[in-house]
Amino acid sequence: MTVVRHSLWEPIAHRNFRLLWVGFVTSQIGDIIQMLAQAWLVVELTGSAARLGVLAATQALPRLLLGLFAGVLVDRVDRRRLLIATQSLAALQSGVFLALQLTHRITYGSLLALAFALGVLDALNLTARAALMPTLVPREMIPRAIALQALGVNVTQLIGPSLGGVLLVAVHVEGCLVTNLLSFSALVLSLLAMNLSPRAPTVGGDPSIGDALRESMAYLRAHPGLRASIVLAYFTGVFGMPLVRLLPLYSRVVLHTSPRGYGALAAASGVGALLASLLVTARASRRAIPRNIVAAGAAFSVAVIAFGYTRSPVVAAACLVAFGGAQMAFRSAVMTRIQTEVPDGLRGRVVSVLAMDFALWSLGAAALGALIDVAARAHAGLDATAPIPPASMTLGLTLGFTLAGMICLVATLASSRRVLSVDPTPAARE
Repeated sequence: MTVVRHSLWEPIAHRNFRLLWVGFVTSQIGDIIQMLAQAWLVVELTGSAARLGVLAATQALPRLLLGLFAGVLVDRVDRRRLLIATQSLAALQSGVFLALQLTHRITYGSLLALAFALGVLDALNLTARAALMPTLVPREMIPRAIALQALGVNVTQLIGPSLGGVLLVAVHVEGCLVTNLLSFSALVLSLLAMNLSPRAPTVGGDPSIGDALRESMAYLRAHPGLRASIVLAYFTGVFGMPLVRLLPLYSRVVLHTSPRGYGALAAASGVGALLASLLVTARASRRAIPRNIVAAGAAFSVAVIAFGYTRSPVVAAACLVAFGGAQMAFRSAVMTRIQTEVPDGLRGRVVSVLAMDFALWSLGAAALGALIDVAARAHAGLDATAPIPPASMTLGLTLGFTLAGMICLVATLASSRRVLSVDPTPAARE
């Protein structure tokens, strides 16, 4: 019997996919550089875990409030045109950020306002890009297209923080913002160069927003394995991913690193994700995907717990490699389950349900940051306004990450039976 081997890189042969992939990778590197500079700026302005978490939550809130409606819109409009609009407006937001920084008018309040505006755009952008990607290749290539998309994300997580750390030292926050502004043009130009047929009108017209949302919820109720996978993604997002948001504080207070060292630590997560994307097969069977979700969820939880006890940058980097690899394997498996089982007419809405976990990452960071501040102040016997000494903040961070990792592990084990169930009928019908 002849075994047909497929290359991970096959989707690149399709021009539209290639354009979107290259444009996305370039633009995402710029986004990460701006986020790194923004987080470091907040630490310099406030030195507070809670305020760092609140900034992340402010950007995430629109995704949570508008996520489901974004999915309805993505299923109704031309996805390429929507992406062009959101990217152009995001470039404007970055330009305003740069102008405020250059004129020395940037404040914590203005950072919150800019983060909220970007969150509104991201609510549309993330869903539209995820829904558009699998339509650019033949159906049998969708798993490999998703694997390549994940690979692109991991490349940006490797390059973006490393380059951002260097830029922070060399050209400061202003240089990081200019770099991000330039990166927007790559994705916009790629979208303009694509050859796509206009979106065909829905037979019988589009349903009302309420009916469209009910349809997506009914679909998830009918597919318990898929639903459990998404719920588990919410738990890992709320309790595990705050590690990324609080990394600049941990880097500065516990590990005593410079901006370049912080960039290297952030890149370590990207290294793990990149390695995982090369090791995780893009040809996993439908029955193997649920097993990958559970295994990666458990590994992710252990990595979060271990990181909270690190006091060496080298050991911390090793923990972050494991953390990034497990997170990539987990999310890639969940997304593959969605993209291969959900029909195109519902894909935007179901992807938007998963994409809401991005909002939960930041909301979890705000809650965990506040909890860490409270624990640190209690340990030091301080009131709510006094600066927190490093030793107390270190203890608060360790306790916070231990609790978060344990919750993720319990959630993974408790939901494993439901996640491992294979929904009786593949939903990939057009």
